[in-house]
Amino acid sequence: MSPGDVLRTARAVWPLLKTAVLSGQLFRPPCELTQPDPDIVCAYDVQIPVADDIILTANVFRSRKGQEEGRRAPVVMCAHPYNNQLIPALGGTPFGGPPKQYRVIPQVGRPRFSTLTSWEAPDPNFWVPAGYAVVDLNLPGYGKSTGPPTLFTEQQAKSYYEAIEWVGRQTWCNGRVGLNGVSYLAISQYHVAACQHYGGPPPSLRCICPWEGLSDVYRELACAGGIEDVAFGPFWWALEVKPSLNASASDFIEHNGSLPLDFLKRHPFYDEFWREKTAKLDQITIPMLVCASFSDHAFHTEGSFRAFMNAKSRHKWVYTHRTGKWAAFYSPEVQQLTKDFMDCFLKDDTSSGFLQRAPVRLEVRSSRDVIHAVRDEHEWPLQRTRCTKLYLSAAPCKLDWLQPPTRHAAQHSARRGCSCFVVRFDTDMELTGYMKLRLWVEARAGRRAASQPPDDMAIFIAVNKLDRDGRTVHFEGMAGNHQDSVTRGYCRVSRRELDVAESTEYHPVLAGTSHRPLKPGEIVPVEIALYPSSTFFLAGESLELVISSDEIIPSPPYIKDVSINRGTHVVHCGGDFDSHLLVPIIP
Repeated sequence: MSPGDVLRTARAVWPLLKTAVLSGQLFRPPCELTQPDPDIVCAYDVQIPVADDIILTANVFRSRKGQEEGRRAPVVMCAHPYNNQLIPALGGTPFGGPPKQYRVIPQVGRPRFSTLTSWEAPDPNFWVPAGYAVVDLNLPGYGKSTGPPTLFTEQQAKSYYEAIEWVGRQTWCNGRVGLNGVSYLAISQYHVAACQHYGGPPPSLRCICPWEGLSDVYRELACAGGIEDVAFGPFWWALEVKPSLNASASDFIEHNGSLPLDFLKRHPFYDEFWREKTAKLDQITIPMLVCASFSDHAFHTEGSFRAFMNAKSRHKWVYTHRTGKWAAFYSPEVQQLTKDFMDCFLKDDTSSGFLQRAPVRLEVRSSRDVIHAVRDEHEWPLQRTRCTKLYLSAAPCKLDWLQPPTRHAAQHSARRGCSCFVVRFDTDMELTGYMKLRLWVEARAGRRAASQPPDDMAIFIAVNKLDRDGRTVHFEGMAGNHQDSVTRGYCRVSRRELDVAESTEYHPVLAGTSHRPLKPGEIVPVEIALYPSSTFFLAGESLELVISSDEIIPSPPYIKDVSINRGTHVVHCGGDFDSHLLVPIIP
């Protein structure tokens, strides 16, 4: 790594490390480790030969009694680049505690899992006593697996496919495999379930349970809203990817073109490099239980809902929540739910009634600590949604149910300035689904006479809930952010072109293929997608729209590039400028 890369990595890691030290999390990670059932037999570094002379390695966990009796079990499997040797049982974690990420990344709750569990993987101590075998696989080039170390590629999916089929042929497997896991372990499920190399999923693969995963790396993380994320790549590379490489950094660059922290430098637009890393969701046909949390905005939320909506599976369900991803994943409720799902498709056991479950488990929040309702729904987004426009008014700044007849403008500094617009609800109100913000914007020069008008803008949006006294109501957010907003969004104005085929009335999708700088004095419309959310407002409470030139609620290790901002940001509304917030009202 160059000195510049080292500095970028330090800037990405330092905020989290500082918080971990000051909070004590670095020394006392908020997790509970359990000892495994003595019936579990652990086979480490099991070699799985796949095509291209690649040898993958896996940890295989089975029942000792089942092994002695010659029973064939269904398999719960995961695959990742995180080195399956880094588990407490093998002494691969700091001080014999949980994986190191739990010491550094802030979280919600206190997840409980056994010493056999690797980072974000299914816990063998739950699955083996439940009548399953567990396979924890290193993808090519990571841990002790050979092959090219790539990320989000068809090569990975191809090797994963072949490993699944190898598992399905083993004498201890009943020929049925289900996939499970969080984040990258969810993303890899999308890719192998739609394996383009073989034209479909592995025959042994019967179902998948992707728990909060991206489906489009460029649009959902690396360049969300057209604004570059400058911290997650360095953080992820330093903490998780590089330590697990079964190769050198030079080998990684040879097969990927650059390190993750430089992907956007080499591929600033949505090109074939990024398209390969986008899951082919419409090719997924097998049963799926997906988790889409409202607390992981700007990381996994959008991709998880896209997966549920776009997959062609006959049987598919989505579980929503707004708490910590690991606390939820390892909770008794979710473990049992996932087991009921796996039982249906890996054991033909439908006694739990899972097949009769409604497709959507919807959690509606009133605040960070208050769940207003948990209910069943039959589709997402909800068909009875009334998409309603709240118009921006700048004299004074507020949101109105009617478009102001007179043109006005609100403006703020392009250096950490913001404009706020509020509407008070006179009746109880539930907003569930997608919000969209349409703005007419202009970039003006600063006060200095010699200043040139800027040709670009990075816009940050947040929607807050205010109580009856006007105080902000907080929600759980990503990476342990306990003061998150209802939802948020981003837009770089020069990247405002929409992907017409992907966009809908309520959810615009940026094309990411063009650069359209602003001309001096030019006023342009932009469509800004806000992340899915589900929030209940009492009569007398308010919704606040914040339009800012900087991140409104920082959430390291996700940090956006605001270097293009200078001068003054202007929002035009009223008259011919129909700036408005589209909100999803549930009758």
